[in-house]
Amino acid sequence: MFYIKEQRNIIDMLHPGAEEYHSLLESIGGFCEKEILPGARRTDQEEIFPGDNLAKVAERGIFALSFPEQYKGGGKPFPVYTAALEMLAKACANTALHVSIQGMICEGIRLFGNEEQRMRFLKEKGLAGGKGLIAFALTEPCCGSDAKEIQTTAVLTGNRYILNGSKMMITNPGESDFALIFARTDKGISAFVVSARTRGFNVMKAIPKLGFRGNQLAAINLERCEVAREDLLGEEGRGLEYAKHILNSGRITIAAIGLGIAQAAFEKSVLYSKKRKAFGESIANFQLVQEKFSDMATQISAARLLTCHAAFLKEIGRDFALEASKAKLFSSEMAIRVCDHAIQIHGGYGYTDTYDVHRHWRDARLLTIGEGTSDMLRLLIAHLALKEG
Repeated sequence: MFYIKEQRNIIDMLHPGAEEYHSLLESIGGFCEKEILPGARRTDQEEIFPGDNLAKVAERGIFALSFPEQYKGGGKPFPVYTAALEMLAKACANTALHVSIQGMICEGIRLFGNEEQRMRFLKEKGLAGGKGLIAFALTEPCCGSDAKEIQTTAVLTGNRYILNGSKMMITNPGESDFALIFARTDKGISAFVVSARTRGFNVMKAIPKLGFRGNQLAAINLERCEVAREDLLGEEGRGLEYAKHILNSGRITIAAIGLGIAQAAFEKSVLYSKKRKAFGESIANFQLVQEKFSDMATQISAARLLTCHAAFLKEIGRDFALEASKAKLFSSEMAIRVCDHAIQIHGGYGYTDTYDVHRHWRDARLLTIGEGTSDMLRLLIAHLALKEG
């Protein structure tokens, strides 16, 4: 079953007597296994954008699971959403990645947009529910982690902003209906919700990459791109502050994706080790293989608890920046270690396409870079820990 015992125990711990959540998550797990998992390998190998999967996920209500009902959301606790996202990533990480990105952007609109923007974008345009898609555009050729140095400009002319500049390493801009664009105004960095059909919004050629091959990575060129004043998100000059809050939410969901990838690699390795014979017995009986399984299982459990703790703090309205950073750092690096062990357990087959194991390692490798590199998160965790101390 996709909804495993440890997830059930954690949900019980966070929400005692939560039978409705168990039924929901079991149903989502079954959906992921039957509807999403079968095409995951082909999505990677043929570099297919998982649009059909995303439509199914939207229809199932997974996009909107944690959003308020007034915006056509499911109104469920955030830890329930992260558990669903983990299962989705176990089935197809390419599908889960866009759901994660979309969720963090929509959370930013919910937190920092006015009520008219929330109703228009989250409900009417269907972004909260995944009926419309949106990309996150902060990174530029000049700067990734150093976001305060972005060069894209937004000049207010009458009742419209004129945007000029370029964005780099953006996930699925060519497949999205909107993009959250960060640009420099007179008052500082600001955020704008921009329709991808706007004149002057140009998506450049996709960039070949190591993993997550079902998600397009491309640049956006903005050339006299006109944006209505009412599409400024929140207040002018507060965009960098908004980006930090948005990324904190995204770090929890990226941690959940790391869990799903690692769980998939772990389960494949267990099945393979029981079937594979060497020196007259199953390799599952070998001490060194069992040592790997011990490390894999323990680290997955530790990452799951860190991730659910951060999700729970977010759900009850506590400051979760430190916990989200810890969860994302540990889970992303854990996923690489687990997937590396999985390749080793499969031996030569792990290096080939035969058992589809190295796909998980290739996908996991991105997670230590996106939504804050491991290096930057270590600095942030140290800063926050010292500040608390």
